[in-house]
Amino acid sequence: MVLTRYQQANLKPTNEKENSQKRRITATTETNKHNEAVLVKDPSLLTISRSRDTFEDDSLELDTALKVDVLLEQLDDFECSTLDALMARWPSVHARLKGMKPHLPPKKDDHKPTLVLDLDETLLHTYRDTISNGEVDYVIYAKDGYSCLLAGRLRPGVMDFLTWAASSFEIVVWTAGREDYARMARNCLDPENKLITHMLTRNSCIRMRSASTKEVLYIKDLCALGRDLSKTFLVDNTPHAASLNLSNLIPIEAYVGGKSDTELVELRRFLESNLVRSTDRKDDMRIILYRQFNLKRRIRERVGNWKQQQLKQQQRQQQHQQKQKQQN
Repeated sequence: MVLTRYQQANLKPTNEKENSQKRRITATTETNKHNEAVLVKDPSLLTISRSRDTFEDDSLELDTALKVDVLLEQLDDFECSTLDALMARWPSVHARLKGMKPHLPPKKDDHKPTLVLDLDETLLHTYRDTISNGEVDYVIYAKDGYSCLLAGRLRPGVMDFLTWAASSFEIVVWTAGREDYARMARNCLDPENKLITHMLTRNSCIRMRSASTKEVLYIKDLCALGRDLSKTFLVDNTPHAASLNLSNLIPIEAYVGGKSDTELVELRRFLESNLVRSTDRKDDMRIILYRQFNLKRRIRERVGNWKQQQLKQQQRQQQHQQKQKQQN
């Protein structure tokens, strides 16, 4: 059962015991799987996180440039290693996926571009920890109606953004979470089922396991949607999820529950000025992202430089070991 904060305000507990039960976030266990609504967040790999204090000029060009710069700065050893492994497997992955049935049915309106939106940390933020009901926008209760499994906040402006975007794009929300969680999230974001055209879950993702951490990574392959990639875009705070389609990625800062977040306002401004008003949609609209971000080339360069640094470091270590052997 999903309740928004407005629905919660109308609830009238019969006694203080019931009231305290509704405020308590109870941890789910293996013995309570039948009551569990599991949220599996996208891995934290490549999460964009920056302070808004770094912006003095609020121009769109500066904003997008800084986003990409911060993203590249956060490509540490783990992220570079993972991306390097993913890029090496691209040819085999595409070969295996060729000819598979598309995840989506045929498009109803061919004139609208397709906008694929990540869910967690992009449209909302879900908590597992104990939180006061007054600080959340939605609560997911167990079947008993009292035990609170999950709670969270909608990203500021998300409803206005979805309402606007639905008039200009085919909206696809794609999460690495499970189907039951996706249904609950959709009920919060689109209760009348008028804004989100399609909802995809981890079942439609490519699963890859990190060799270093053994963590399962969920990759979103836009080629599997059955849409024209020249008019398909993915908004995600974890760029590894778009590692097969970096030319289609629009990066966004991870949302962690803040009330002053303005990312969706900035995203709408970017989409309006660059994509919605595009005069000739017959051309490849990804050229606009190339001019703004050029993510594919810049990430490849960053990973390539990292590989060279790793090689030099290995060579230095080998030379040091050889010197030690000679001295002994």
